[in-house]
Amino acid sequence: MDTLLRAKRIADLHVLYGQNEVVEKLIRAGKIDEEYMYPFVDTEDDIFEWWLVSPYLARELKAQNEVVIDALDCYWWGRTTSGQAIYMDNVIQEIARE
Repeated sequence: MDTLLRAKRIADLHVLYGQNEVVEKLIRAGKIDEEYMYPFVDTEDDIFEWWLVSPYLARELKAQNEVVIDALDCYWWGRTTSGQAIYMDNVIQEIARE
């Protein structure tokens, strides 16, 4: 299976829902510990979108040094790109190549 097709399959199966508003509300409500905020301060790229992802993809994203919140039995990926299909993101392409 070629990388682009595999990346599309990963995105279709493991990127579940856009969660910008949910994550923002959880942060404001103090439901996500402050410790989850510290890695974002040191991130070179801004986070444009939050996505609920599967445990598999969360592990793969963490291995690629992506921002992932692991809280409340959920995994949220802090996406640093926007405006293109998720399967086109470099990090998803890299995971598909492995």
